[in-house]
Amino acid sequence: MEYIFEKNKLYNYLGTSLVNTLKEHKAYIAGGTITSLFSNNPVNDIDLYFRDEESLAELIEEIYDDSNDWVNALTSKALLVRVDDKEIQMIHFKYFEKAEDIFETFDYTVCMGAFDFETEQFVLHEDFLKHNAQRILKFNKNTDFPIVSLLRVQKYKDKGYNISKPEFLRIALSCMELNITNTDELKQHLGGMYGINYDKLVELEDGETFSLSKIIDKIANIALSEDYFEKPKEIKYDNVEDILDVIVKEPVRIVKIKDNTYRITKKNVLREINEDPKNKIEIDAKQYIDSQKYYKFVEKRDDKYFSHHDSKFEYMFGTLVKPKNEHIYFNEKEEIKESHYYNKGVLLEVVIPYENFTKKEGDKVLSSGCYVVREVLKEEWKEWMNEVAKDGVANGLPFM
Repeated sequence: MEYIFEKNKLYNYLGTSLVNTLKEHKAYIAGGTITSLFSNNPVNDIDLYFRDEESLAELIEEIYDDSNDWVNALTSKALLVRVDDKEIQMIHFKYFEKAEDIFETFDYTVCMGAFDFETEQFVLHEDFLKHNAQRILKFNKNTDFPIVSLLRVQKYKDKGYNISKPEFLRIALSCMELNITNTDELKQHLGGMYGINYDKLVELEDGETFSLSKIIDKIANIALSEDYFEKPKEIKYDNVEDILDVIVKEPVRIVKIKDNTYRITKKNVLREINEDPKNKIEIDAKQYIDSQKYYKFVEKRDDKYFSHHDSKFEYMFGTLVKPKNEHIYFNEKEEIKESHYYNKGVLLEVVIPYENFTKKEGDKVLSSGCYVVREVLKEEWKEWMNEVAKDGVANGLPFM
């Protein structure tokens, strides 16, 4: 089934800009949002899941807002932010090749619905609609966080769902199977993912040794704490790199060119950063620049190539082409569509000597000189655009 009504309702709620962004990064929405859509209840928040770490990192960079209220919370499981007055939780504790893989981490079948922005289709567990219609909770013993599942029982009961005693016992027994040996492991099972700072319950004093018995005693007195009724404090991050340092597990490839430092994305795009990531691999700048090609749309007249901006400025083969003023502007392969003259005239491929590479500014590469390599056939660069749309990642990238 297409579920056109539910899809239109979801798109209307998100808005065109956010929908297009989620399509670009091939994200999933899964869990409570989908349950609300199919139960005809208001959507309160959005849980985003991703195919890989890079997709999440690039989405965060694209929508990052440095206003004081953008980040609500950042934990080892999720980043909670506000976008257009909507609370969006970006899950980063695990990544998923297909939507069905997400369901393996969920606790109840009534949550096991997803929308895949790559296919623009809903993916539903075989019991999703039936159990939501019956308003019953069926537990998935393979869920990653059964303690949180136990806490969520009351949330679902408040919404009119019921759980049988055998199902409740299955949750309790799953919690008993956990081998928790320290506070970090316990915080993993308690904290953050659903917007509640349960990890604050397990703070130990200096010199205290961990035991579950001791934690149980601490929880007994938590209601007497002065800050028990206070909301968790929201966190202010001065720049997006501080957020990515927490989320990105793989070493970040960086390159330092002239006075600027760039992160090299998996799509082989340069992104300027203010500070070095904690976990990094530095690439030789000259080696990197010498291995790259850059692109520009120009006007072709009688087998000669001229600038759209200055009809007298010619791009000649076999010589270093230097600008009349300070810079010539190009695009990286993955950002050809960002050209001011996209699909106007023909596309030139050039190389930029290291000493002539000035900087990357937004989606533009600034250069004080280049060598023209070739005219790229329209069929070829159109196929590149199809590959970008299909795969999201260009083929044959260096330094992977």
